[in-house]
Amino acid sequence: MAWKKVESYSFGYKPSDKKYWLYYTLEGSTTTTQVFLSPTQFIATAALFNFGGAISYETTGGYFSSAPRTP
Repeated sequence: MAWKKVESYSFGYKPSDKKYWLYYTLEGSTTTTQVFLSPTQFIATAALFNFGGAISYETTGGYFSSAPRTP
């Protein structure tokens, strides 16, 4: 498993095409990745990213994760 922090991200929607997307850049990278999302994926991903904590990306499995929450 290789975890990298998400350094920056943005979400978008193009009404004429009805397409949702996420742009993200991982720590230490100069490459920005674009992922197209379904409406349901968009809502879930935006909720995860807007959680307010750090977001990481697991490069082997290809998934995002929020930082642990503390009470």
